[in-house]
Formats: sequence, structure tokens, C-alpha cells
Amino acid sequence: MKTSTLDLPRFGAGIGLARTATIAARLGLDLPVIGRRAVVIAGSNGKGSVARMLSGLFQAAGERTGLFTSPHLHAFNERFELADEAIADDILRGLEARVGVAIRDHLAEYPGDQACAFEAGFLTALLWFEQAGAERLVIEAGIGGRYDPTRLLQAPVIALVSLDCEHMPLLGHTLREVALDKLDVAPPGARLVIGRSFEDERAALAVMADLKPVCPLWVADHYDRSVSDDTLAGHHITVDQRQRGPLRVSTPLHGRFQADNLEVALELFAQARPDLFASGWPDIVTDALARCCNPARMEVLPSGAGDRDGTPGLIIDAGHTPAGIAEAVAGVTTLLDGRPARLLLAISADKPVDDMLDRLAPEFDDVVVSALPGGVPAASLEAAFRQRNPLARLQLAQTAEHAIVAAQKPQDGRVLVGLGGLFWAAALREAWLITHSGA
Repeated sequence: MKTSTLDLPRFGAGIGLARTATIAARLGLDLPVIGRRAVVIAGSNGKGSVARMLSGLFQAAGERTGLFTSPHLHAFNERFELADEAIADDILRGLEARVGVAIRDHLAEYPGDQACAFEAGFLTALLWFEQAGAERLVIEAGIGGRYDPTRLLQAPVIALVSLDCEHMPLLGHTLREVALDKLDVAPPGARLVIGRSFEDERAALAVMADLKPVCPLWVADHYDRSVSDDTLAGHHITVDQRQRGPLRVSTPLHGRFQADNLEVALELFAQARPDLFASGWPDIVTDALARCCNPARMEVLPSGAGDRDGTPGLIIDAGHTPAGIAEAVAGVTTLLDGRPARLLLAISADKPVDDMLDRLAPEFDDVVVSALPGGVPAASLEAAFRQRNPLARLQLAQTAEHAIVAAQKPQDGRVLVGLGGLFWAAALREAWLITHSGA
């Protein structure tokens, strides 16, 4: 299905924890019982990659694993996977119909207490996983942690993958406030795996973890800094677990940040299944990572013409914050290895456009500027880019399809790079796959 059959707003009426719990009960879902076999993954960036890594590890270990992520790229079904297979249209429609009835019944009893799209998707996923007999659940949190529906699972193992200035001031006005909001996704007694980018807030998180209480497990205490060897031919990561020593793995996932994500995923696996982590090192890890992919996250798409000279057709990434864009630029620069590039750019209107452009404009001197529906107009984006890089060659294109055509016209050997956020990455990826499917 291209979209959900439920026409629900992005945000519900106020704090939705009680509402989600009530609707879950109407559906016969006992959230704390389901949560006993769940791992919840929160954070600013990298949640999807960690979720897919961890799901792959459970699958490689023989556990039938349900995976819930958001948002999707091309089809709503992508948010729901079981044993590496996306949910079928007819099953999804049937489950959404049940959720829709429960939401309408709730509104009839509690007028005005409107549920949101994420709450409905979360409950739909749990219904499917229960119906299909999932042995393990990997659940990506939505926004923050304190009021996120995934908190209701009371999962025994939680991740805080990364920390960035996102969804402000909804989650807080400072990085510390954002970090503390995310911490609240963990119930008392949980084992909380915390990624490296939270290190500057370690003291504050430690105080709050002690009050809850939860057991914080800092990745930096368990792993020496991983080494990333990332090229267009493949990404090799050497992780160094202090008890087990170094391990070199190969993955289709590109970007230096994937090394940090892998550390979080491995520690989650170690906490959820210490027996399998002990017996499966290194075979389970290397097998799972070799097959792991996360579309539109530092993805290298072929030209479709054989790539005889080794040049990719398009590199895209979904960085949606200034820090995410900075990471994306660094990752692309590593992959380009000195090759000239042409940027395909569009940005959603609700993003910190100026800060994102501050990181993009100095790095690219050849740009095709486009626009997303409801996004920053192409002419405005072009003018803002030109202010930051007056010498750049800029051209406008109406849509992702037009941007690809315009970017490919100069046969000058430049590698095409698509940056600007998830929705732009999805639009570019879909247009590229359509136009190059028969190449």
C-alpha cells in the first residue's frame, strides 16, 4: 500500500500514553506482556540502521523477528516487517480496519481524544506480530521518549542511539533536555544502551538513570573506538569489544556513523541474548551485517549501465538535521575519494534550512536545486545557497525526475549526490529506480 488507509493527523490530542493504552486494551493487546520480548530503539539519528542491524542479528540467530520502523520511503508496508518480509497489502488493510474501529470507539467514549498516525501504526504492528507469532520485536520509537507510545511496552532493553538538536522545542530547548526526554522511554529496571554522542550529557543522564532506576550501559565503556574503512566497493568496520577483542565485518551500509550504530546494535544483542552473543561471535555478527541494508541512508545506487569505470550512478542520504547533514557530507566525501560531484538538493520547509545550507554550500560547487511538495521553493533555496557560495553553478528543476535528468545532461564525469532530508531522498530514489530500471 502506498499510504495508510487510516486518515489520521501527525499529532494527536495532547499526551497520548493513556489513549494508546486504552485503545490497545480494546484490541486485546497487553502491552507490558508483549514488551517482555521487545527491544525499543530511541535517538535522534541512526535508529533505523540500528533497528535493521539488530533485527538481522536476531534473525541470523534463529529468532523470528518483527521489525517496526518509520517513516517509510515508497510504500507504507515498509514500516512493518516479519522475518525480513514486509506485510502484505490485504493483511495490512485488515489490521488497520480493526485499529480504525478501536479508535472510533475510543473517540465515541472520549470525545476529542484524537489518536495520531504513529499511535495507530504502532498498534497495527503489534497486532500483526502477535497474530503472526513473532518471537522477538525490534521497535523504533517515534519522537523523543517521555511521551512516545513505545514507552508503554516497558521493554527490558532500550537503546539511545544518538543525540542531536531535533524536534525542538517539543523535546526541550537544549541537548540536555532532549537527552533526558529520550531517557524516559526506559522503564525502571531496564538495561539502557547509550551511544557515543550522549557522552557530553553522561553526568545528567547518570543522575536521572539512578532515580528511575535504570541500568545505563555506555558503549564507550564496552568498545574501543571502531575503525571504518569505507569505499564505493564496500564498507569494512573493525569493532573492538573489550572482552572479545577486534572483529572485522563487511556491510553494504555506508558512512562512518554506521560504526557507532553497529556498536549500539551489538551491545543491544549482548544484553537481550547474552547466550547467543557469546556463542555466535563472530559468525552470527558477520553473517547478519553482510546482508543488512537500509535504503536511502548513505546508499550507493548503480547507474544501470554496468558502472564500467567504477563510478556510481547516485549517492543519496537522508540526513534531516544539521548534524545529520554534516555526517552525510563527511560520508559522501569519503566515498567520492576526490571525484567531482554534482549535488541534487531539496529541503522540507519544517527543517532548519539555514543551518543545513551552512554545511552543504561550502562543499558543493555544482548544484541542481529542486523542491518537494510543501517544501522550500526552489528559487528561495537557490538564492540562499548562492549567498553562501556565490561561485557555485546552480540550476533549477521542478521535481526529482527533472533534477535527475538535468544532473545527467552534462557528461562530465561528476558523481551525483542527493542530500536534503528523508522525503527528498525517497523522491530521488524512486525516480532513479524508475528511470534506470531498464538501463
